[in-house]
Amino acid sequence: MKVTEIFTPSDYPTHTYVARSEDRLEERMREALATPGEIVSVSGPSKSGKTVLIEKVAGRDNLISVTGAGITSGSEVWDRALDWMDAPSQVGGSVTHALGGSVSGGAKGGVSIPLVASAQAEGSVGANASRTTQTTESRGRGGMAQVVREIGNSSYVLLVDDFHYMAPAIQADVAKQIKEAARQGVKIVTASVPHRSDDVVRSNPELRGRVRAVDTMPWKASELVEIGRLGFPKAGLEVTDVFLQELAVEASQSPQLMQAICLQLCFTAKHYDSTLFKRPLNLTQDEIKRAFEETSTRTDFASLIRSMHAGPKVRGTERKEFGLEDGSRGDVYRALLLALRRDPPTLSFSWNELSGRVQRVCSPDFPQAASLSTACAQIARIAREMFPGQRVL
Repeated sequence: MKVTEIFTPSDYPTHTYVARSEDRLEERMREALATPGEIVSVSGPSKSGKTVLIEKVAGRDNLISVTGAGITSGSEVWDRALDWMDAPSQVGGSVTHALGGSVSGGAKGGVSIPLVASAQAEGSVGANASRTTQTTESRGRGGMAQVVREIGNSSYVLLVDDFHYMAPAIQADVAKQIKEAARQGVKIVTASVPHRSDDVVRSNPELRGRVRAVDTMPWKASELVEIGRLGFPKAGLEVTDVFLQELAVEASQSPQLMQAICLQLCFTAKHYDSTLFKRPLNLTQDEIKRAFEETSTRTDFASLIRSMHAGPKVRGTERKEFGLEDGSRGDVYRALLLALRRDPPTLSFSWNELSGRVQRVCSPDFPQAASLSTACAQIARIAREMFPGQRVL
């Protein structure tokens, strides 16, 4: 196999799938999908394996995935589902009526109403007064009703991914329609980030009692280690448990990032295909660092970081600068970013953890609590303005 088949940051991990026993995730998902009329709401941090979990339980071939990004009406959900089914945008048929013998003659045609085109051919010969009329019609897609006919009460599952990307008014429209589709036997799953996990119910209060929540937690280091433990031997590489623990820390609770790191390490070692005989993964610290840096280019937010570093435009008095652990001087925004990047990497902080990190990067003075709180609020505002479609809270 190629190493790209073993470590798959952007695809289903066929060879490195790790079953998480915590909270019976697979079992709960299976039970929810088996319950008629129930909508499953899956929430979890970005890149935490929500879609992989759904694919594992529902089956990759049975999953019809529709993303909430760009949805402007409820009907678009069904159009995208029909696109996945490769359903034609129009369906046609013809009806022929005949009386008597054979026919010869001309033809006439036209368009009567939108989405329905018709054409007629008619004629007559001799004393038999024979007549034939043929009508051909084409009709557009049937939206939700057509999806219900195609996959209702089947093993197919409709996944509305990134439900939180839709505007509130659109969420309400979609929620009404998926409620009815679920009632008619369509298995439906929505996926969102944790702080938007209740969007489905809030968009339509009538869904209360009809939505089963399956919340995925950030991955533990021991679970991330299993990805490397499964994958590297299949690639023909030997690694130590200590090294895998180091990789798990760098992966920041994300299985996708762990997959990407392992793959990039293979590339850095010039190891592109699995081998029958195993060899140690021998890389220098500089090569390992370069692999981490190369992995980070998969999620490039350089423009956002630059804006966060600069902070809002200064009006009046210049912001106070502090001596920082990297030898530079900078204001509260630089101090905050240096604190965020400190090891170990973490996806969320309590106030005490964050302020403690800021104090450790500053010497001898450090920002006061009010200044740090204001900087956090301004950074959140900058993120919302730069990425309004993601509705960062």
